[in-house]
Amino acid sequence: MFKNKKNKNDNVVKFNTVSRINVAVVIFAAIILYVAISVILSLKKEPVTLYKVGESRTDNNIYCTGLAIRNEITVKADKTGNIAYFINDNEKIKKGNPVCAIDGSGNIMSIFGEENALNIELSKTDYKKIRDTISLYKSNYEDTSFYTVYNFKNEVDNRVLDVANQLIMDRVSADKKNFASLQSINSPVSGIICYYTDGYENKTIESITDADFDRSNYSKTSFSTGDRVNSGTVVFKMIEDEKWNIVCRITKEEAEKLDPDSKLDLIINNADYDIYAPFTLQEYQDGYLLIINLKKYMANFANERFLSVEINMDDFEGLKIPNSSIIEKEVYLLPREFAAAGGNESSLNKVYKKTVTEDGTETIEQIRLEIYKKDEKYLWVNPDSFTTTDVLVQMNTNNTLNVSLLKSDKIYGVYQANEGAADFIEVDIIREGEEFTIVDSGGALRKYDNIIMDAGMVEENQIIY
Repeated sequence: MFKNKKNKNDNVVKFNTVSRINVAVVIFAAIILYVAISVILSLKKEPVTLYKVGESRTDNNIYCTGLAIRNEITVKADKTGNIAYFINDNEKIKKGNPVCAIDGSGNIMSIFGEENALNIELSKTDYKKIRDTISLYKSNYEDTSFYTVYNFKNEVDNRVLDVANQLIMDRVSADKKNFASLQSINSPVSGIICYYTDGYENKTIESITDADFDRSNYSKTSFSTGDRVNSGTVVFKMIEDEKWNIVCRITKEEAEKLDPDSKLDLIINNADYDIYAPFTLQEYQDGYLLIINLKKYMANFANERFLSVEINMDDFEGLKIPNSSIIEKEVYLLPREFAAAGGNESSLNKVYKKTVTEDGTETIEQIRLEIYKKDEKYLWVNPDSFTTTDVLVQMNTNNTLNVSLLKSDKIYGVYQANEGAADFIEVDIIREGEEFTIVDSGGALRKYDNIIMDAGMVEENQIIY
């Protein structure tokens, strides 16, 4: 008998030749793919730029050029000759007192010899007047207004000539014999003496035109001792009334800042003191004429026709943000009586909404409100918590209000990104500029907050980083 021989391959176990899928490898590959797709998408997507909110202090003052309107009386010579003044420019004089004299003999010109001219000395007061004139010119100078150089020259000349006039008066008084032929001209009224004319002497508020504010055409003629004058020409003028006006052209926006029931707080020609004065506004072309009514300080500015006026307003501080960060959002105005305090909270930050289930059962749902601002009647709330078919319930009275009947309003805000998401924050705009806007610092937005530079690039609650 033969024994069965076992096949030596009988003990070999055959496995499925198809490789088993490694789960860990699949998960790892999925993660790699997700990261790769995210990187690719992020590279294609324009990056979101953040802006760090800063503070800004805004100068709200109004700056304008004013035209001085006064009651001015001109006095003319009644003979031809050389003139000698006895009163300093811008000095007050009583009616009937001598102001100047005209010498037809020419003796007065002997005072202007070289020897006498060298003896003119300036006092501390004279130096101060000249320095003040130079300082005012420097503070108002602009390259586009070079014509003011000539007016500036006249002003400095007048200050120096005041000293020369004083010298002449002293010489004439000491040598009355040689100047006996002088014909005196007396003051017709009591008031301030001025030794210049500029063509505005008869100007009134009612007769003001655009051309009157054009300083490029302004011409000022000054008088001084030793000048040759003809009969019938103006030799000095007087301002007899302390009441005078400054007229400025301002814009409609500037006029809206002014309180008609209050006095203006203003500074004239960079003086080191404030002036408080009433005013009136008169419509003028596309803006207004600001008419400042004054009863004093006239002598301080009697030699000036154009005045630099700074009206002091309340300065304010705020937060400075780019205009591109501001967005407009539509919100609901919820009557305060429909808001409630939820739980142990005392603030009105909840509302009750009636809900009807599929089987017709009515339930009351409490919703937490996102409130942007409030007043005595309404809460400005985020509309995303409601649908137009919702019905609000006032729990203590059972009164109802359909959401579709709520009033709507628009508010302004920015997307805050402190927590990595675009959170809408309402802002109160104080002043708008070409590139930046100043908003109230008393709201939810704070200094150093990060906001989206371009609000149009994101949506509310979008994850930024």
